[in-house]
Amino acid sequence: MAPKRNQSAYIMFQNHMREAFMEANPRMTFGQLAKYTSAMYSELTVEEKEAWLQRAEADKSRYLYELSLYVPPAGYDMKGELIDYEEEQAIKPIRMVGGKSRDPSAPKRNMSAYLMYQNTMRDSFRNENPGMTFGQLSKFTSSMYHSLTEEEKARWEEAAVQDKARYDAELAAYKPPPGFDRIGILVEPDIAGVGVKRKHGNRKSKDPNAPKRSRGAYVFFTLEERPKIVAESPEMKFLEIGHVMGERWRALSPEQKKKYEDMAFADKKRYRDEEAAYYSLKPPAVQVGYVQPHPQCQEAQRYAQEYYAQYDAQTGRTGDEEAAAAGVAATDASGEDQYAQAATAYAPQVTIDTQEATEEQYHYA
Repeated sequence: MAPKRNQSAYIMFQNHMREAFMEANPRMTFGQLAKYTSAMYSELTVEEKEAWLQRAEADKSRYLYELSLYVPPAGYDMKGELIDYEEEQAIKPIRMVGGKSRDPSAPKRNMSAYLMYQNTMRDSFRNENPGMTFGQLSKFTSSMYHSLTEEEKARWEEAAVQDKARYDAELAAYKPPPGFDRIGILVEPDIAGVGVKRKHGNRKSKDPNAPKRSRGAYVFFTLEERPKIVAESPEMKFLEIGHVMGERWRALSPEQKKKYEDMAFADKKRYRDEEAAYYSLKPPAVQVGYVQPHPQCQEAQRYAQEYYAQYDAQTGRTGDEEAAAAGVAATDASGEDQYAQAATAYAPQVTIDTQEATEEQYHYA
């Protein structure tokens, strides 16, 4: 049986004090209790914290000793974890990084000190706190990292420095295949096969006077939360900050989210008002696909209007009465003959070629 992993000083303190803190604060949620435990650990004196550190060092020595005696059975690694041979031997497909295809043989990017700590401790924190959501676990991991001593943080920072040196060395030796840049990202050639196609090369310039689009609730949250995360972990990378903000957003309660939803609703109303005012000052748009009638067709329409006016004057009937005549245009046969002649002479047949929609598509019979 594989030896049990060692615990840090804080985990030992948390496991030892959990029941006492729960009894003293029965109405606390799991996330609030985790924050309370972290605060209590931070308020320990140097002597009290040193006692927990000594326990952690003793537990670490125990683990290393048991690990040195451990002989893993077939199919398990030196830590007792099952080896997935099929996964290791499978051909890795081109992976996507930030929406871009990446060469699977390219060197793996280095990680920051916090990200290495998070990846290492995630399983341990999840097992010890099975009721935590993903966002609560992220906040818990962040508080745990900030509660580390300077010596403990220095270990992770040193590991991050070594990982960066590893990445730089592998990147220097990496020879990208054709179609990939120096870090292994797939580049897409343009139609001519020269250079790199710009994703938004044909984008139209935006009117500087146009109203600024409204922001969503999550955007307002990130504008408020990003400076806090940068202040807490200045070494954290841009993408890592995005992951942390997403986790914290998912951990918010509906009451906490309502603040940002109200801000988004007000901003949406602002955008609609500004948009209405903006388009009211612009000239009306030209109807797409509209073609000016041919002069001969306009002449036929004018002649028909004159004929109707003359016919109404002779018969004493109005255009509305004519329309109510149930399909009978006029009772005067001579008038019908004149109108038929006018329609034949001045209203040419018009056909439209639907395959080539240009202004030259009118064919007159």
